[in-house]
Amino acid sequence: MNSEIIRFIGQSIVLFFVPLLIVGLGDLVCERSGVLNMCLEGIMILGAFFGLLVVRQLEGKVSSGLLLFLACIASMVSGMAITFFHAFAAINLKADQTISATGVNTFAAAFCMLISKTIFGTDNFHFNNNFRIAKVPLLGDIPIIGPLLFQGCYVTTFVGFALIVIVWFVLYKTKFGLQLRSVGENPQASDSVGISVYKMRYIGTLVSGALAGLGGLIFIFTTSTNYYANVAGYGYLALSVVSFGQWNPKGIVLGTLFFSIMKTLGSAYSSIPFLVKLGIPSNYFKMLPYVATLVVLALTPNSNNAPADSGNPYDKGKR
Repeated sequence: MNSEIIRFIGQSIVLFFVPLLIVGLGDLVCERSGVLNMCLEGIMILGAFFGLLVVRQLEGKVSSGLLLFLACIASMVSGMAITFFHAFAAINLKADQTISATGVNTFAAAFCMLISKTIFGTDNFHFNNNFRIAKVPLLGDIPIIGPLLFQGCYVTTFVGFALIVIVWFVLYKTKFGLQLRSVGENPQASDSVGISVYKMRYIGTLVSGALAGLGGLIFIFTTSTNYYANVAGYGYLALSVVSFGQWNPKGIVLGTLFFSIMKTLGSAYSSIPFLVKLGIPSNYFKMLPYVATLVVLALTPNSNNAPADSGNPYDKGKR
């Protein structure tokens, strides 16, 4: 393969890597607090919709940098808003968290298509992507790394990398992180020493909503110029990444990298000469990331690293 193809593959892996990583880290925070957030798919769809709606409404009226910032804020706020209902059902009403998440996933896609059709007359719409950075000065000239990370890139790529450090530091190096993890392991013991289980679980769930909404926006505008109320199952892939990564930031990074490579092969196979020469039907390549998910999860050994109380409602009145 020539250098252009290698560069294309590398940049594609990064584009798929960042949104999946962000959503996966959000789910990690949520599950560490004791809430199972299976509505990541719906949150991504809703976050992407409101972020891109801001892009459509403010395009040409503000600078591209400010527009991207406002779109990211809109996606995070809308992600938190829809996640609040899941949090309320799971934490206060002690509802089955799988059923609650299914409701959010179903609602989000239908709601976005309805609003899109009301505003634009169609259940999907086009947007202009003016956020790509052609080349970061100096950094773009670094051999190998420069073309992959600092040419034809997005600011959000670096946000994703920064979140790895931020999430790890907050969870494992701060008092807040210790308290959040404690309510996911033993909420009764945490409550007995004055830690508010409900508060910490709300925080964990809303953080995951904000990051999933942001991840949805990043996934859409870095891979397409049209919104279809669909994020290609990335929300479910994020759940798989967290399980594969054993609920640990380092493992999630490695899992995300693996699935991003699979996703790149499934989406960009037609640009890779040796794959084209194999003569394999395109549908098999498109299935690759999802088949890989099933295979990896089936072969991944059970681990005690999962939060002990994740998915279980906490009743303050019971001990």
